[in-house]
This record gives sequence, C-alpha cells and structure tokens, in this order.
Amino acid sequence: MIANPSQVVPSPPPKGKASKTSAPKPNAANRIPKTKIGAKSVRKDPVLRAATKAIGMRGSELEAWLASYPNLSINTRTITLQLITQYRLDPKADEIDLVQYEAGQWQALITVNGWAKLINAQPAFCGIEFAESKEHDGAIPRWMSCTIYRTDRVKPITVKEYLVELKTEHPCWQVMPRRMLRHRAMQQCARLAFGITVPECKSPASALVKTQLDIKNPVPHAGIPSIVSHGTILKAHLLRETHKK
Repeated sequence: MIANPSQVVPSPPPKGKASKTSAPKPNAANRIPKTKIGAKSVRKDPVLRAATKAIGMRGSELEAWLASYPNLSINTRTITLQLITQYRLDPKADEIDLVQYEAGQWQALITVNGWAKLINAQPAFCGIEFAESKEHDGAIPRWMSCTIYRTDRVKPITVKEYLVELKTEHPCWQVMPRRMLRHRAMQQCARLAFGITVPECKSPASALVKTQLDIKNPVPHAGIPSIVSHGTILKAHLLRETHKK
C-alpha cells in the first residue's frame, strides 16, 4: 500500500548538521537593533548632532551641560541647541546660558560674551560707541545708549535703554547697575543693527521676582521663587568657597 505523501514523516537530519528549515532567518522587520547605552545622544538626535558639529564639542559634554539644568523642557532644549548651532555659541566659554523664571521654566539666554562674539563676527561691523545721560538716579545714569557702525550703511544704528524700565532687584543690578545697563543697550542695538533673532524674556518687568543674595550664604527671600541662572549659582558657590578660605 502506497502511503499518502502528506503523511510521510521526514527523517531527522544527520548528527552534527543543523536542519536548513529549523529556524527562519530574521528579516529587517523583526530584527532587533543593537544600540549602546548613551549612543542616542548623537546618532538619534539630529539637533544635538548639529550643535556638537557647529562648536566642535563632544555629544557627551553637551549632554552633561544640558543635564545640569533640572526639568528642562524639550522645547527649551531644542531652542538652546538651535541657537548654539546657528550662532556657534560655546557653553564652555559662557557664551550661552539658561535662566529659570518664577514658573520654574528655563529660557535660553545669550550672555554678554555671546553678544560680543556675534557682533565681532559680523563682516560689516565697523565700530561701537556708548553714551550715558547727564541726569542720574542717585549715582546711576537714567539711560545709556549704544551706537553700532556698519560699513554698508550711511547712518549708524543707535539704541537708548532706560534704567527705570530695566532695573530689578536681581543681585547683578544691585552690584553693577551701569554695566548691566550697558549690556542691555549693546544687546538691543545688535539685534537691530544685524537682525539677530533670539528669544526675549517673556515676563514683564513688573513680574520679575525679587531676590536677595548674601555672599557668605546666598538665600532668596523666603517663600519667593528666584530668577537665577546656572552660571550665577556656580559663581555664588565659588564666592562662598573663597570666603571660607
């Protein structure tokens, strides 16, 4: 009697040889990619990759700098990396920083070092001048102006910033108000002179939170959240260590 071909049982493969039909080869759809821990930072994040390439910084170093700001939102992280890429701002050179406001949100901030770099990098930049008012509030001039000259413009660009509109209770404004006023005038003049687009502080001046800084023990007003940049925290720590010695 001839057996039904469908009922024929195949003989086992010889010893030492694996059956060709024992296990199908995985295809591209079911293959599990092999990834290393921490490799996502550069390979899988194009925004981070572009920033590291722009300033010649390792991805791990830039990730560590970003990680030093707790609860950083994805949007703020992306904006910060885009600013680093577009203007080649180096965090290690204190050219860009992040500032935390009363709601606990971080915002990218180009420092005075960063603005000086951006101004001097402009091919049309031809010079800069500052002037201050003869009228004073106490010993501080009421306004300060900045003038930037360009080789491709007939007239210079001048911007005047007023103390009453800018001064806050932040320690920097208490210790060096003239310098802060000059920085603000330079920043706003550079924005107009070269069309540099960067995020502005969205909180109105009246909403800025007052802080109090003691060099030996910097503690903000009780119950009031402070506006302190990461760089300010580090500087205060260094001052404390210096006084301990």
